[in-house]
Amino acid sequence: MQDEDLFSFAGKLSGSGQPFAIATVIRAEGSTLAKPGFKVILSKDGRILFGSLGGACPEGAIAGPASECLKDGKSRIVRVHLEEAEKSMKEMHLNTSPDEIFVETFCGGTMELFIEPYLPKKRVVVIKPAGKDDIADSIVKIATTVGLNSEILDLSAMSFTEKGSAIDPLTNFQFTPNDYTVVLTKGSDDVKVLRHLAREKLPYVGLMASRKRSTFDFKELNGSVDDSYIKNIHTPIGIDIGAIQPQEIALSIIAEIVKEIRKDSGQKHEN
Repeated sequence: MQDEDLFSFAGKLSGSGQPFAIATVIRAEGSTLAKPGFKVILSKDGRILFGSLGGACPEGAIAGPASECLKDGKSRIVRVHLEEAEKSMKEMHLNTSPDEIFVETFCGGTMELFIEPYLPKKRVVVIKPAGKDDIADSIVKIATTVGLNSEILDLSAMSFTEKGSAIDPLTNFQFTPNDYTVVLTKGSDDVKVLRHLAREKLPYVGLMASRKRSTFDFKELNGSVDDSYIKNIHTPIGIDIGAIQPQEIALSIIAEIVKEIRKDSGQKHEN
């Protein structure tokens, strides 16, 4: 296996916004097919996507640790002991460390692996109509300062096919499971946008609207999207900090998105 092939494959995963982990053998003792330097790429559910450690025994053993790495975002070192059944059962009983893994096999070797998570950056997508929008511009600026990618989707930015047919920017936009989406359509396209986003399976959809307008929007959506989707739309959008100025409103929105990101990752602030 050539490293450049592995890194090329990893680059494609990263480019498509998929999380993955790379496990590298850093030490091998006894009878093991995988030697130091062997690498595999694993999916968030622990499946081997690229590379090999020489068989199902060691590869299956690191599925759990790889999944945990991608949940908490922390690298770890694990030792996989390839032992005979009797010895393996005995060691499992005596050693309860999650980083010491015992596998029943006749290999008789031990592998030490470094597992490193690769998590795609979260992206804030702001959907707005034509014209300048100070809140949208401020959201992009603040998102950058807290390490988030950002993009403005202008609904008026039409493009055309070679035959002259108009392409709707909303349907042409490539959403990912890492998109935290802010709807600033100000009533004109609320329902159209929210109905489209219901198909995208996004972790966060926030709607800037008065309670009266959001109630109207939800009545229009009723029956065409799942009730659970409507219940999970954040409106009024943003954390209540008494915001008045566009920059303050943007700050409250980013604060709410950061809160949701931390909740999704299981990370909490500790005093």
